[in-house]
Amino acid sequence: MKTWQRGFTVGEIVVVIAILGMLASIILFNVSAAQTRSRDADRQADLRTLQSAIELYKQKYGRYPDGCRGAGIWSGQIGTSYACSGGSTQYIVGHVDTTDWDRDGNVTERFGFSPDFIRALPTDKKLRDVNSGYVYTVNTDGTVYKLMARRTVETGPVTSAHPLKSCDTSICTTSPAHCTAGNDTFNTSFAVWGGYAKGANDAAVMTGTRAILCDIP
Repeated sequence: MKTWQRGFTVGEIVVVIAILGMLASIILFNVSAAQTRSRDADRQADLRTLQSAIELYKQKYGRYPDGCRGAGIWSGQIGTSYACSGGSTQYIVGHVDTTDWDRDGNVTERFGFSPDFIRALPTDKKLRDVNSGYVYTVNTDGTVYKLMARRTVETGPVTSAHPLKSCDTSICTTSPAHCTAGNDTFNTSFAVWGGYAKGANDAAVMTGTRAILCDIP
């Protein structure tokens, strides 16, 4: 006796397709969330790696390296408003020494930052706009610097308790808007910094230091 197998009804097929679609959405959401967390972890790791290299530079040369656009000016990666001239990727460039520091007879000599202290300067892979990405600034005498992953944090908001918050109100006592929770730049930026400015007294030192540590591009 011949038997017939029952096929799926149109309604059952629609239900199966809907369930598969929901499962695919959940998987894509989880994958996207994992990628977002990974990018933010990379940003924090990049800042820490650069911070170590910058401190090693200071340990060797007695000052922090310059940014490609000059002292007190924010320098950053290609694709941003802070990019170096000529399309250079070296937004941290070292410094020009005029004291014959290494006693080789060359009284005007540039000491480089990359690849001597870091193989290559990292870049943020997911810029928000031209006012985002990795940016760096240092004062004229190379005693204070600040480095940011500006407005690219995806798992925020960054809080004032975060170890890589973009500025600290205990230092920036005038409480600029960008140092407070709720500000877009504060909520979406990581930063590291270091050093103290030179000054005739404590007040002058703090004023010079705050000029860099409390600044934001």
